[in-house]
Amino acid sequence: MKKKYFILILFFYSLFAVAQTVCNPSGNLMVFTNYSGGNLNIDVDVNIPDLKIGVVSYEGTAITISGTFAGNVTSVAYAGFNNTNLSCGGSISTSISGAGSATTNIAFAPTATLSNSFGYGSIICGYSCSTTTNQGGCNTVDQIENYFLNYFPGCQLYANKVQYDCWTGNQSLSAGGTCCALATRLTSGVSQKKLSIFPNPAAANLTIAFNTFVSNGTVRVFSAAGELVKQESNISGTDHSVNVSGLSAGIYFIETNDGEEISHLRFIKN
Repeated sequence: MKKKYFILILFFYSLFAVAQTVCNPSGNLMVFTNYSGGNLNIDVDVNIPDLKIGVVSYEGTAITISGTFAGNVTSVAYAGFNNTNLSCGGSISTSISGAGSATTNIAFAPTATLSNSFGYGSIICGYSCSTTTNQGGCNTVDQIENYFLNYFPGCQLYANKVQYDCWTGNQSLSAGGTCCALATRLTSGVSQKKLSIFPNPAAANLTIAFNTFVSNGTVRVFSAAGELVKQESNISGTDHSVNVSGLSAGIYFIETNDGEEISHLRFIKN
């Protein structure tokens, strides 16, 4: 993927750039996404309890958390690539610092939890607020928001800052973002058919409860890095038990396909 492929798209996108905005003042998920990576200095200057931060980029991104309310951050997750970054002021590799006691995770090209024909099948980069134009190999903004809303179940989107070029200066939460593609139409972690999984966290067996009778369904389990670690087919009934005892402790995504709808839920393996 080369930057020149994006020049024309970026020109038209710049014509329709939107003002800074907060998607939901009661939200507790802040998302930052671009293509060029760089030094992402996040200034937590808004008092948001249990704040989650999601970051997406194609090139190396050095994430630094600071600010008056930095202690409110409970988790920081990166999803994307770690392509060599020489365009943002030196060689930059993806890292997370200043997060204190917050949990952190770096996942390279995890599987997208929302399908959009205009975006890529794994979370790798994003630079536009459009959900209905080809993203040149990157993700649509709804795919990115859906990924983090599933990764952080129970959260609501506070704001999503989207741009193409390198991160520069301080990115303050009070400045809001540029995209709210899912703010009014998605509840995090809940599929259309309201699947449920239990127990969560799970140590041995994980039960999937379907809302309707499923015939010849499929269940797949992915690691946080997007690796397919388990698959079961020819599933029938209103619930199904998956043995996860052989998986290492960590965060996973479970995908169900009943022939009509593909749904994703996140679970933790103890």
